[in-house]
Amino acid sequence: MNAIRAADLLIGSDHDFLVNLYLAALGRWPDEEGYSHFRDIIAEGQAGRVRALHIISGSPEAQKLGRRVVIDDPLVPSEPDKALATQLSLRTEFLHRQIGAAPAHPAPVQITQPLVRELRSELTALRQEMRERLAQLSAEITPRPLPPMGDPSRMADQLHEALALAEARMELRIRALEKRLP
Repeated sequence: MNAIRAADLLIGSDHDFLVNLYLAALGRWPDEEGYSHFRDIIAEGQAGRVRALHIISGSPEAQKLGRRVVIDDPLVPSEPDKALATQLSLRTEFLHRQIGAAPAHPAPVQITQPLVRELRSELTALRQEMRERLAQLSAEITPRPLPPMGDPSRMADQLHEALALAEARMELRIRALEKRLP
């Protein structure tokens, strides 16, 4: 879209007018500072809109881009259907440019494959550690003759402490692995 008639931009809310004017004259969405500045100007009504049209369409940025907004004298709003079609076309063109300019993102599989391999390796190591620890605990549990003055309740307490410690370690490692998942 090279030349837009200002009359097609006049219909709509102040927000729509300003966004459509930026799209028509500058080919971009308004920046926050510019939006605030011109929002104050167009709050004056029709005269403010005409002033914003002249300032933005005559700006060095608009001139550099070669985009033109034709401001008729007298400036009378277009028919609503024609204005809405033009405004829709401006926004559609802008969105198409945004989609075309969007950087290509690597497929999720490409991003997550190395992480999944690393997590699988850590889980394998964790399983092996648990097998070894369980074998060690089994060996400790295997009945053997008690020393003459041994306390069976003390042995049970030691076993429960060892199991609780192993369980706590496992829980910490599992939580650390979960935090790394995407």
